[in-house]
Amino acid sequence: MSITPFRYTLAFFFISTLSQNIFAQNDTQVWTAVFSNGSISKDSKALLWFDGHARFSENASRLGVSIIRPGVGYKVNDRISLWGGYARVVSRADGRADITENRIWQQATYTLASGNWGILSGRTRFEQRFLNTGSETGHRIRQFFRWRKPLNDRWTATAWNETFIALNDTDFGTRSGFDQNRLFLGMRWRAFDNVSLEGGYLLNNINGASNDPANSNFSISLIAPL
Repeated sequence: MSITPFRYTLAFFFISTLSQNIFAQNDTQVWTAVFSNGSISKDSKALLWFDGHARFSENASRLGVSIIRPGVGYKVNDRISLWGGYARVVSRADGRADITENRIWQQATYTLASGNWGILSGRTRFEQRFLNTGSETGHRIRQFFRWRKPLNDRWTATAWNETFIALNDTDFGTRSGFDQNRLFLGMRWRAFDNVSLEGGYLLNNINGASNDPANSNFSISLIAPL
């Protein structure tokens, strides 16, 4: 089956999401992150995962959210890997105590298709969420798709979209159904053989956010595979 119709559908989704929400911005934020994952040794199927985040909110004036997320995985084949791990999340805002969250997560990462048009990959993640503001467990699924197209030895165009779906209501405020969506458009620059920087615009559409449902963010990530 030709991948062309899917490419057009994906492009239309990105453009329509951006155009519908870019004028509903609530806060301008700066999101920084570090990503590292790969095999524990050459030719090993055992994998390690780590990502850490510092997200600055209120027009990038203060640290709003910090995340540390380690994990381990298994390489099924060249296209599919399975993972599991833990995340510690702290959310901060003026006028309230910090909200701390512990997560257990499981995910599959996979390559969907590739060609002269680029590479399309995906990630399906399940989370079990435990917050200090409630006693129940929140269950959530996150579906991520990334397109990337190398332009030369140093530069790669990239776009991704991640949709969050809550699977149950909780006493800490989650309601089942659509939770949020993140859409990113940017570029990746290879600084060294195994170190890259990815930066661009990230639109975060949040269901149930007060007044406005979207945050306009600048995102920059350091990517250093093991």
